[in-house]
Amino acid sequence: MRTVGEILKNERLNKKLSFEEIEAKIKIRKKYLQALEENSWNKLPSLAYIKGFIKNYSTFLNLNPDDILAVFRRQYQYDEKEEVIPEGISAPINEPVIKFTPQTVFLLLTSIFIVIFFINLFFQYRAIISPPNLIVERPNEGEVLNTETLDVKGKTDADAVVEINNKRIALNEKGEFMSTFSLQPGINTVIIESISKHGKKKTITRTVSVETH
Repeated sequence: MRTVGEILKNERLNKKLSFEEIEAKIKIRKKYLQALEENSWNKLPSLAYIKGFIKNYSTFLNLNPDDILAVFRRQYQYDEKEEVIPEGISAPINEPVIKFTPQTVFLLLTSIFIVIFFINLFFQYRAIISPPNLIVERPNEGEVLNTETLDVKGKTDADAVVEINNKRIALNEKGEFMSTFSLQPGINTVIIESISKHGKKKTITRTVSVETH
């Protein structure tokens, strides 16, 4: 049994027509005309396009399009049974992989909600079990001063409580703090503590020396 491609190709050659001439007349691109004659269905957009191309091409060649389409249907069924036709025909390659139905949209939104819920839960849990952030910008460890006053400066979480040597220090809205302390000549220890609202504590100790002359 002759294939669609053989019938179309033989008729084109009998009429001494080039692909370029046919393309100009019926506006089907040359590569698609070649694919039809080679029975290369996977090079064509979809089953609907294949049928349309066959109809237009066979009509232009003065062939009965219904007869050619009947040959294609027989060939298609045979090829499909023998697994010759690529998947692009039975499942057109321009068909979206995911079809958005109400069910898929509902499942997608539900999945997004669950992911967001667990991410939020994770961060809440981490905030409960973790101590607050604490950065001490001044003083540096081992700093030597020639004055008996010291500015202690740093930053922590905005909702935390800061104590320096057991004295509560006010924070601004960004969690920044600064306070001035009196020191004694010699070695002084400065203990900075940040306590989260869940009771978790982070402590940084700085040792400074005051040298007076």
